[in-house]
Amino acid sequence: MGVVLAGVALAVAVAMTTEAGRATVRFAKGANIERQKVVWPNRREAMQVTGLVIVMVILFGLYLWLLDSLSFYAIYDLILGLQ
Repeated sequence: MGVVLAGVALAVAVAMTTEAGRATVRFAKGANIERQKVVWPNRREAMQVTGLVIVMVILFGLYLWLLDSLSFYAIYDLILGLQ
């Protein structure tokens, strides 16, 4: 166990002495600052948006079904004369 901890400590020390390691730490700090700025929706807003998405998916599905049915009718009945 001590060898693993020593290896991790050595890796951290090497990473902190390189430019890539310092850039990684700066990136992580900046990402954390941006994460703290995120405003999460409350339960009511989340439920409203979820309901809206469900309704839109159903409407879009019905629209695609209608287009599919019309194109099927147009191709097989009107153009090919098959039933």
